[in-house]
Amino acid sequence: MPRQMFQCYYNEKTGLYRKRLKDANGKYISIYDKNKAKLKRKYEKAQRDIEAQLDIGTDITVAEYAAKWFRLNTAELSPSRKSDYQISINNHILPVIGNMKIRDVQPDDAKKILLNMKDMSYSMQVKVVTALKQIFFSAEENKLILRSPCSSLKAGGYKSKEKVPLSDGQVETLLAAIKDTSVYPFVMLGLYAGLRREEILGLQWDCVHFGTVPYLSVRRVVTFDEYCKPILSEKLKTPAAERNIPMPPQLVSCLQSLERQSEFVAWKKPSYSAFRNMWKIVERRKLKEGDKDGKSKNHPEFKRTIDFNVSPHILRHTYITNLILSGMNIKKVQYLAGHAKVKITLDIYTKLMDNKPEDLIADIMNTFSGQK
Repeated sequence: MPRQMFQCYYNEKTGLYRKRLKDANGKYISIYDKNKAKLKRKYEKAQRDIEAQLDIGTDITVAEYAAKWFRLNTAELSPSRKSDYQISINNHILPVIGNMKIRDVQPDDAKKILLNMKDMSYSMQVKVVTALKQIFFSAEENKLILRSPCSSLKAGGYKSKEKVPLSDGQVETLLAAIKDTSVYPFVMLGLYAGLRREEILGLQWDCVHFGTVPYLSVRRVVTFDEYCKPILSEKLKTPAAERNIPMPPQLVSCLQSLERQSEFVAWKKPSYSAFRNMWKIVERRKLKEGDKDGKSKNHPEFKRTIDFNVSPHILRHTYITNLILSGMNIKKVQYLAGHAKVKITLDIYTKLMDNKPEDLIADIMNTFSGQK
């Protein structure tokens, strides 16, 4: 990586270079010199002198300050966002720099964290970079450090693979494979209501309305903390996630046939192991290399028929895709999907629009039909 150039201001009238920095009290001071190299040395010496004056919290470690920052800044966040910070801090930041004094952390130390994540996705790295920047910006604001070592940190990693919605035939195969199993209601809620995983797990019977127009009310979620402990909360991902979703006949029939064994619709009692075991029902029915006639050596009691990728998010992705392909108004799709902004809906699903030449020719002809 090329070395970052020393940036400073040059005044043509005075012939002086100038560089500003904050002193120990947080006030800006200016350093001048006619020679840029000498100015850089003056600037670096001034930084060291100012850091020597910062005796507030000099012994506090990154782990200690991160715990304090998390306690003060995440109380009002949604459970999923709070969990993102917990995972970023505990799984990625603290193992690398947790024992360091916060004032000793350098940009290269922050880069080591991302180096350890080189095989992880861009989205995961973004979460960690966001946590780092916020923690060290707070430390700077509280005068524990002179400047954040993470200000120029950028996420890398690979881009997540494009998620492909299920075709009608794949939906039929999936539902046939899991019919009469405990995961069936979960899958139906994803395919025919487009709920997020945490929304399905948090759905309770008081939010299922069988009336003239049957609908679901999205009001609660179940998420898991870093210790896999379930958290039932009414704090949704965004305010837009609170919505009422009409149910098609397929979903109405499914839910009406269920025995109400608990207050939850998709499962009896929230626990991470319960969700994991429920989704294993789908995973065990996926065709794998070496299977003969769809039969598994370890689970010969059922046949493997699912030869495509499926996840809780793909169920939701399939629902939203079907809405768009039906020609539904994009603002209605945004509402049903629970997206905070229509831009989110458009950015993800715009490729599904009719943008082929044969699809657009009628609109082009209509636009220019009156011109010679």
